Amino acid sequence: MRRIAALLVVLAAVLGGAGAAAGASLRIGVSAETTSIDPHFQDIGPNYTVKQHLFDSLVHAGPNQALEPGLATAWKLTDDPHVWEIALRRGVRFHDGSPFTAADAVFSLRRAPDVPNAPSTLKRHLEDIAAVEAVDDFTLRIRTKLPLPTLPNNLVPIGIVSRAIGERAEPGGFNTGRFAIGTGPFRFVEWVAGSHIKLAANPDYWGGKPAWDEVMLRPITNAGARVAALLAGDVDVIADVPPIDAPRLSREPTLAVARGLSSRVIFWSMDVHRETTPHVTAKDGTPIANPLRDLRVRRAIALVLDRGAIVRSIMDGLAEPATQIVPPGLPGHRADIRMPEPDLAAARRLMAEAGHANGFKMTIHVTANRYPNDLKQAQAIAQMLSRLNIEVNVASLPLAIFFTEARKFEFSFNLVGWGFVSGDPYVILREALQTGAANNYGRWSNAEADRLLAAARVEMDRARRDAALVGVQRLAIEDLAVIPTHFQVNVWASRKGFAVTPRMDESTLAHEVKAQ
Repeated sequence: MRRIAALLVVLAAVLGGAGAAAGASLRIGVSAETTSIDPHFQDIGPNYTVKQHLFDSLVHAGPNQALEPGLATAWKLTDDPHVWEIALRRGVRFHDGSPFTAADAVFSLRRAPDVPNAPSTLKRHLEDIAAVEAVDDFTLRIRTKLPLPTLPNNLVPIGIVSRAIGERAEPGGFNTGRFAIGTGPFRFVEWVAGSHIKLAANPDYWGGKPAWDEVMLRPITNAGARVAALLAGDVDVIADVPPIDAPRLSREPTLAVARGLSSRVIFWSMDVHRETTPHVTAKDGTPIANPLRDLRVRRAIALVLDRGAIVRSIMDGLAEPATQIVPPGLPGHRADIRMPEPDLAAARRLMAEAGHANGFKMTIHVTANRYPNDLKQAQAIAQMLSRLNIEVNVASLPLAIFFTEARKFEFSFNLVGWGFVSGDPYVILREALQTGAANNYGRWSNAEADRLLAAARVEMDRARRDAALVGVQRLAIEDLAVIPTHFQVNVWASRKGFAVTPRMDESTLAHEVKAQ
């Protein structure tokens, strides 16, 4: 019996890794479903992940967001600071066999900002482009409205589609996958909403045929169900492992866990604009002047938000405390930009000075299962604020409702989780902090920060541009325009024999999953 048991253990180990043989299928459980197969329809993470499988971009961002050649092999600024010249890769074919040329790039860059009925196109990445022209079949010239140091970064999210197909496609045809003809490492097979997206290897991919003949992307939005699917062998890889489950999965002999720092920062936005704010009242429910406009109150709040405790207790160590918006290693990050360490006595003194020793009542808003432990984070924040006699109610909203309301400035104090895919944080800083920006939910305004953002937008000298981005962050943190708590750590788990490449942009790419 002992011999039989030992043989069964060996057999299980062999079978556990059998699916990782090159040429086999790969099943990935992802945490959110795409809204469209159209690479230009909506600028959100799940769609971006699908885009990278099917549609190449001119410029790629590597796992750590360093720029890499894609359909463009080189890019350079000409003698005119408004004109970039881009050399395109030769010999590339779309999935239908037609050749890729500069005409397809021109068509895609013109289409991406203006897709009919799209909820959020890629316009913000391309709004500074004045004109795009094909010099010849393999040379692209892009004229910008102003000197634009981030043009190569801005091209990263833009999937290239076939002009011939795009010009004849009926409205909405790209959404379903009917016209999903790209140059990417995989071909589109089918999309069953709520169930899966099925892909097949592109044997003619310019980067080499992928290791997997067939890939299934399965949206499993419930974290527990995603872990259960992996343990049951229903999928080979899962993304967004819940922090609480990561240690247990790491101990499983048939599984492997991969971790990597994300570019996504979790921070809290506060209404610092209105004299009265909709979700703050006196303890008895009567209206009061907005206390969040007072820097002393914001400092007091910052002094009781224990980022270390959030990382340890709420994120189970799978995060890094954040004192700024930009993560380490990227332009604009400076180690000496710091948030104050927790100090309850100092916080209470500030509240008393501001006339709020007895606190007030406030509703804070958070997403429902968009970020790891988002509701638990809000509940922990509520407990910390109670030490300042702030009575907190937590409201958790579905993602679509949350951001619709946030962009209408309906909140007083709300969680935000922002990352970026291009390797440059300028857009995020602008959206979060520039006066009048649609995603500046607290409507913070600072003339010097606006000046520095305007300078960073056009500054071609890397050192001067980085200094401007650092200056913006320093001003924002000193004035507590937002309160960052942590940078996420992305976590994947896989069956033994499947090696996942961690990515800062949170994407799970089948062509970066290796067989071992």
